[in-house]
Amino acid sequence: MSYMVMKNKLLAVSLKYGIIGGMVSVLFFLILYALDQNPLVSVKVLDIFLLAIFIFFSIKEFRDGYNTRGLHYWQGMSVGVLTYLGIAMVSAFFILLMTTLVDPELTANYITTRIDLLDTNKQSLIETIDSNTYQEAVAGVKGTSGLDLALDDYLKKSIIGLFLTIIIAVVLRK
Repeated sequence: MSYMVMKNKLLAVSLKYGIIGGMVSVLFFLILYALDQNPLVSVKVLDIFLLAIFIFFSIKEFRDGYNTRGLHYWQGMSVGVLTYLGIAMVSAFFILLMTTLVDPELTANYITTRIDLLDTNKQSLIETIDSNTYQEAVAGVKGTSGLDLALDDYLKKSIIGLFLTIIIAVVLRK
């Protein structure tokens, strides 16, 4: 297979799995939202599972379907990185829309739950860190915006995706 054809297939597979994975992430978000759960807090465990599945199957499809069942490590990393970045972008863009245009109350609910969590653990946090740092943390949470939440989601999915991609690319390499 020529380099250009392989590059196009690499991009096509990554884009397909990135967009579909992003839409599944949005679906998880909407289900939790419909169940009156705060999806900004509850969805993190599902993210790991979702990323692992979509990264695995994108690399596997590229290897088995377009690369004569062979895979160099760099190819696996490229497919995986493009896949998780696609998932992260779709998800973050949706969170930005939800928290700024559709339901800005989501951000307020997130702030409330985070401050409640800080207050619940206040004593142990003050013992671990000083009181000023605790107050700065509370002030930081109070200043959270929809953009902050979208960027947080993007970065978390990207970091988790990177670690998963490294592992999956090694496992599927031939």
